[in-house]
Amino acid sequence: MEGYLMKILRFFSGIVLSFSLIFIALISSVEIAAYSDFSFYEKEYNKYAVTSSVDISMPELMNVTKDMMAYLKGDREKLSDIQANIGGTYIPFFNEREVLHMEDVRDLFIGAVYLRYILVFISIICIIFAKISRGKISHFLSNVLIYGTLITLALTGILVFLIAGDFEKYFIIFHHIFFNNDLWMLDPATDNLINIVPQGFFMDMSKRIMIVFSAFILSMIGSGVVLKKIFK
Repeated sequence: MEGYLMKILRFFSGIVLSFSLIFIALISSVEIAAYSDFSFYEKEYNKYAVTSSVDISMPELMNVTKDMMAYLKGDREKLSDIQANIGGTYIPFFNEREVLHMEDVRDLFIGAVYLRYILVFISIICIIFAKISRGKISHFLSNVLIYGTLITLALTGILVFLIAGDFEKYFIIFHHIFFNNDLWMLDPATDNLINIVPQGFFMDMSKRIMIVFSAFILSMIGSGVVLKKIFK
């Protein structure tokens, strides 16, 4: 009976570890996609003719972008003091509504980073449990890395297919899930934020995140295969 219970707990810890690793990979993918290469933003701004719609130079806009991203990561205290030369006049780049919305976005981003720390701790606990539960740790990890991530990859593929069919619909659903107000509903006539990051930008960023996330998933599957071959 004790051995049967231990097998169930070991199986459950494997599921928990799989989901923990997946969410760690997803959060890390968002961070890497958003912060690893700021030339991506410049390319997107050129693609969507942002400087013309906002009446700002590219160097000025890139400075705003770096300050904005530093704020979202918690490396900058305020967003309201960011000024830029728009139409020949230095004025605050973000209005009050945009600042309030970006506070929500920062809370979401920083919350995700803290969640990643918690999931790393949970992953370590699962691995320790697998080690002391008398089973082969290599067998446990290889199964988690191969089968857990393969299932996730399949689910991700389905999700990507659905979102690609109607990005705007799922973009709105995302905002309703993660924000409890309508501050995200910005007006291009009055709000600079929606002009510099239009819906097309978020579609391109989502593709970028999925590429990084897929690389994580494939590397996890590869690691599982290597473990299985080495310790079979």
